[in-house]
Amino acid sequence: MPKFVGFNEDVIHFLQKIKKNNNKTWFDARYDFYQQEILEVSRDLVEDLGEQLQTIAPGINVVPKVNGSIYRFARDARFSKDKTPYKTHLSYLFWQGALKRTRCPGFYLAIRPEYIQMGVGINHFTPEYLQAWREQCVHPRRGKEIRDIFDALKKAGVMFHGEQLKRVPKGFSSVKEADELLNQDIIRYKGLKCWYQIPLPDQVYSADFIPFCCEYYQKLLPLFNWMIEILSHFSIETDFSLFYEDKM
Repeated sequence: MPKFVGFNEDVIHFLQKIKKNNNKTWFDARYDFYQQEILEVSRDLVEDLGEQLQTIAPGINVVPKVNGSIYRFARDARFSKDKTPYKTHLSYLFWQGALKRTRCPGFYLAIRPEYIQMGVGINHFTPEYLQAWREQCVHPRRGKEIRDIFDALKKAGVMFHGEQLKRVPKGFSSVKEADELLNQDIIRYKGLKCWYQIPLPDQVYSADFIPFCCEYYQKLLPLFNWMIEILSHFSIETDFSLFYEDKM
């Protein structure tokens, strides 16, 4: 039986107001609202959306709790110039793999007052994943697959984000002449996420938000599957996640 029936409109008002009142005193006065209208409803969202995602991505991790599929609302400002204590959006992740969640291919969701983002990807490639990514990007057959996926998603208006090298990585620039190297733009990524960004839809206030999101995730599935097929079969003994911060 579905649990998620949509967010209360006051949740969006909360996200709008915290931009101007981003301090502990303001948040503490509304802590009960956060617990009941945001966190509890987020758990329902994760369970229902996760169940649907498992039908198109078997093995996906669905963990309806904070630091699982629900990102912390409090910010980690230790290494940031922005010292405000709270985020101004809600964010979620469903990942596939045994490493820390942001080291694995995953489905992302972010809800802001102005728009939502539905995406797939990996925040940061581990060293072995990174090597695999690069090798497959220049592989004659696999490279054409990822090129076709990228071009189709770009044509559909998908936004791409990730840290990139300024030049083709060492060891690959000599494979062919630089201007002939297959996927020389894609190979420079050190982590990659892509997403649809659309104005906040009315569906966020109803149970229709679940199928609404899944329609977009279905369109992103080719990239997710490519990442799973190419990267997840590698044996990784070291988790380098402590060197990175969750970005979403």
